[in-house]
Amino acid sequence: MADFDDITGWREELEAFEATEEGRTFFGEYGWGTATKLTFEQEVRFAEELFRHEEILEAFKKSAKFVKFLDDNPDFGREDEGFWDLCPVEDNLKVDAFRRWYAMKLNIALGPSTFSAGKRLAIDVVNGDLPSLRSPEAEQFVREEFSRFVTFSPEKP
Repeated sequence: MADFDDITGWREELEAFEATEEGRTFFGEYGWGTATKLTFEQEVRFAEELFRHEEILEAFKKSAKFVKFLDDNPDFGREDEGFWDLCPVEDNLKVDAFRRWYAMKLNIALGPSTFSAGKRLAIDVVNGDLPSLRSPEAEQFVREEFSRFVTFSPEKP
């Protein structure tokens, strides 16, 4: 497994990889629509990485706060005045780039649902809607909301 203790230069590494033929193939052919189901553990590990690195965590907190605002204001959308002033676009782009880099490091095919459960778990933990990423409530939430994208290890006897 890749080492994620020191992520210095992660963005430059991603950009360099994306500029290669291998990178264009990886993100092109393995891009949208071809992702495999991830395990609950893989989703949680991604979410844990969002919390481990200050640069990513700060961007993620802003994104999570905006998601909470949108959840609390379901009639507020992209066409409404002030949407783009409130939306943390740069932070969202940073978190998505980190997701791409993380998938690249683990050689996990990216699709629209890749790490979506982990990201939502992290959002709900940041916003106080779940006690922790590894709580029974977190696993139950993923079972209910993301079972079409996530596999779970068999129950232990």
